[in-house]
Amino acid sequence: MDTALLAGIPLFSKLDEIELSALAAMLKERKFGANEPIFWIGDKGDELYLLQTGRVQVSYPDETGKEQTLAVLEDGAFFGDLSLLDGGVRTASIRSIDPTTCFTLSRADFITFLERHPHGSVDVLSVLGARQRDILDKLRGVTNANLLIEQKSTTWQKVADFIAAISANKWFVAFHVIWFGAWVLFNLVKGEHGPDPYPFGLLTMIVSLEAIFLSIFVLVSQNRSGEKDRIRADADYQVNLKAQHEIMQLHGKIDKLAEAVGEIKK
Repeated sequence: MDTALLAGIPLFSKLDEIELSALAAMLKERKFGANEPIFWIGDKGDELYLLQTGRVQVSYPDETGKEQTLAVLEDGAFFGDLSLLDGGVRTASIRSIDPTTCFTLSRADFITFLERHPHGSVDVLSVLGARQRDILDKLRGVTNANLLIEQKSTTWQKVADFIAAISANKWFVAFHVIWFGAWVLFNLVKGEHGPDPYPFGLLTMIVSLEAIFLSIFVLVSQNRSGEKDRIRADADYQVNLKAQHEIMQLHGKIDKLAEAVGEIKK
């Protein structure tokens, strides 16, 4: 493998030429056809993959078991580094999109390289740690649905929500009952000399106009309820994804603990 290509990978970008040559000698080439699985989530992993040509899809199952794409990686990317560090199970599934060529680095060879090149190991581990932190932050980040709805609301939408909320208030109904009753009673007492004698044409016009505008505001507010439900559903999905990720990590720790207890009993 060309060391220039290896140096272009962020994970090894700070290594010198001697270290790059030593690392390149440890890599093994692997080829995959289009739409071919490279590994599945939960598989035991002990290899780092360096993507030379092609594209791969990183996916993760949601709460219904449906695969959700987390990222699409292209030339120069790397993946599988978490398992390279601890030899644990894969935290996502990887599938090739196009015919793909990868170079793999086994965990045993990687540890040997770090032992032989302690100065380069510092840079490699710092990149791995930063990438792991970024992935976990994305998985654990939970959107505040109410804050997101507020940020996306326009002035017109806020006004419509405000008026729709007022029109549904019991005091709004009580005010209209008192108003209409007083209006009708006053004009009945005044008879033809009242401002709006029977059959109360002015009151009818005012009520009709009010009903038209209130209907518009209520419809705008109702249309927004669908968008609010979608935003809340997205927030719920993030929470569920986080919970599933944490549960899978917990299962992995329990399995390792069980293995350790078994070794002690032996």
